[in-house]
Amino acid sequence: MKMAKYDSARKFEHGITKLEDFFLFAALIVLTGSILIQIIGRYVLRIPTPWCEELARYLFIALTYVGSGRAFINGGHIGIDLVDTLVEKHSKEPVGFMKKFNRVSVLVTEAFIICFGVIYIQYLQKIAARPQVSASMHINMMIPMSFVLIGILLMSYHNICRLFYDYEAGEKEKEGEEA
Repeated sequence: MKMAKYDSARKFEHGITKLEDFFLFAALIVLTGSILIQIIGRYVLRIPTPWCEELARYLFIALTYVGSGRAFINGGHIGIDLVDTLVEKHSKEPVGFMKKFNRVSVLVTEAFIICFGVIYIQYLQKIAARPQVSASMHINMMIPMSFVLIGILLMSYHNICRLFYDYEAGEKEKEGEEA
């Protein structure tokens, strides 16, 4: 029964990952198109298109925060392997120590993400009390600002998943099953 919960949790996270991948792909395509329209409008047609620049800015913010949540899955964030190197040289059981160290670092990271998330939610509540619209596109500023919160939630979710299973171990298990 425990394995069924484990498998369904992995499937759910896999579904979220697919949604993130689709969003990131679509946002990158729209961002590229927006920049191309801006270039053609400014330099070829000599027509100002300020909405393109604003759209590109908001999409870049969305890509950054949603992508940072996605980067938790494959270890895409910057890492320092100094601890790994020192532990391998000076420990009799480096694998066990590194597993414990990684768990603690995940918990510390999660605490930071939660604190930042709470502060950001309070900030969004203040912004929601006085609605603002963007200068060129005339959309509610809560829309682009919500991508920061979405990124925080995705980072937190993927970080919590790291406590329950190791992504690298799961991939190695899949490779072993296919062989």
